[in-house]
Amino acid sequence: MTHAIVRNSNPFWIDEKHDFIQSFLNHPRIIHAELSTNNDEYDIVVIGTGLSGAGCVYWLRKLYPVERFPRILLLEKNARPCSGASGRNGGFLWPSYDYLVGYAEDFGYENGCQWIEFQHENIRSIAQAVEENKIDCDINITRGNVALARNTEELKNIVKSYELMKDYLETHSKTKMSLDNLELWDHEKCQEMLHSDKFIGGLFMRESGTVWVAKLVYGLLKYCLDQPGVELITQGKVIRIEDSKNIILENGRVIVARQAIVHATNAYAVEYLDFVRDKIIPTRGQCCRSKPMETIFWPFGLSAHDGREYYHQSPKDGCIVFGGCRWRSPDTEHNNQNDAEVNHLIGEEHKKFFSLWHPGIAEKSLTVEIDQEWTGIMGFTVDHLPLIGPLPNDSKQFLLAGYNGNGMPNGFLCAKAIARMIANDDPCREGEENNTVTFLKMFLPERFDNPNIVQTSQKNRH
Repeated sequence: MTHAIVRNSNPFWIDEKHDFIQSFLNHPRIIHAELSTNNDEYDIVVIGTGLSGAGCVYWLRKLYPVERFPRILLLEKNARPCSGASGRNGGFLWPSYDYLVGYAEDFGYENGCQWIEFQHENIRSIAQAVEENKIDCDINITRGNVALARNTEELKNIVKSYELMKDYLETHSKTKMSLDNLELWDHEKCQEMLHSDKFIGGLFMRESGTVWVAKLVYGLLKYCLDQPGVELITQGKVIRIEDSKNIILENGRVIVARQAIVHATNAYAVEYLDFVRDKIIPTRGQCCRSKPMETIFWPFGLSAHDGREYYHQSPKDGCIVFGGCRWRSPDTEHNNQNDAEVNHLIGEEHKKFFSLWHPGIAEKSLTVEIDQEWTGIMGFTVDHLPLIGPLPNDSKQFLLAGYNGNGMPNGFLCAKAIARMIANDDPCREGEENNTVTFLKMFLPERFDNPNIVQTSQKNRH
């Protein structure tokens, strides 16, 4: 049972004080569920308006003519889009190079390395979409991120991950990844770069960085709503699906999806979809943002404790965004879907972190003061793989969920894969033709009926 919670959740990224939110909500194709008098039949209905949902509709309109899918609906249970995990995270955008040793142990060497390559391509795809559509979202994928080791065990895993990636790149010469993107840090380098003697090593990843995710999602949604035949309904909470086409809302309204339903709802899917109830574990994460600071301590992002803590500092105002420390909660925030409140035990760890691990800040007579704190609900899966693809034995319903806290490195290309599947295209082919990875078959939900999918690597493309 979670310890008593005493403070409200106030996510900075989707705070109503930001002008981009209100200006977007004035779009004429955003309809309140209670007020809509439109025809309730659509070709495709995408439930969820975070990065995955917005990304799926974005790719459907980018890749295929309007005539293929004339009417598309985005369905949001809240009053505003992007109110879930996409609007409540830490804003990081980096491939999980430092997790590679774990990926290889759990899913095999080839699958693990290809998953990193997939994440690498995902980040480049996001950057390309931002540039093409001139989305103002503070994206920076050249500032870099460093995964830090506090003890020898953590350092061993980081070094092993680096060595595995080095071996992969040596044997896959045509890949778009490069070892020049990675740099191992020793204790001396950490002291020089971090102004702290608490970390004994790290792995710096150059092509990675940060993004204001809510601004990114709102930019993608604007693109979608500016296209013919796309609408967005707010305050339309789904309570069940009937006959793989009828979407029943809480107010009794029925929306019909003629061709496909996409469940881009991450942890929320457990509330209305039977298939995921024993496969997705809703897990609450917690973040905070400091008051502005005059000194910029790190121009790059950082993570520690095997990724359990993560933080970066805004180059604009010096504010530090920090997240993690779920371990401080007795139940590690599993099976907790309340993002309206924060856990004060975790909040106390947030307050202590910088004095413990970056004492150089106090030595400069400075203090990290928390200004806002918030929570968001992640979808962890029982086998630590995302759920991307059609439901087993149901070609009309598609899952786009279960990112295990890593939605940003995976979600945009997963959304593209679902768009391809809806159109009966092979989501892997584009990657195979371009010496990269655009989908991994081990993500398919049918793995729960056919475990061999995970053991079977994609064919060697290089």
